[in-house]
Amino acid sequence: PKDAQVVMSIMKEVGITDYEPRVVNQLLEFTYRYVTSVLDDARVFANHAKKKTIDLDDVRLAVQMQLDKSFTNPPPREVLLELARVKNVNPLPLIKPHCGLRLPP
Repeated sequence: PKDAQVVMSIMKEVGITDYEPRVVNQLLEFTYRYVTSVLDDARVFANHAKKKTIDLDDVRLAVQMQLDKSFTNPPPREVLLELARVKNVNPLPLIKPHCGLRLPP
């Protein structure tokens, strides 16, 4: 299918040349679901605005809504370092002498 060719072309452009054939199918499935969801949301926004057709603003809003609920950015490095510092204040418990296999340090 043409869509599969597009996915393979994108993968080639970003330097991915060795992959299982099922990867293309997985990416196609993700793409179809994502686009369908965006278009469904855009249709709701257009209907709410009493428009007969979906316009660019509806799609942009739908994409932004999808990004807000589906794709999150990781916390800043400073936040992770502070969480690690707080968590690592407490020492690990000592291992009991007869508790499982002892590995060298």
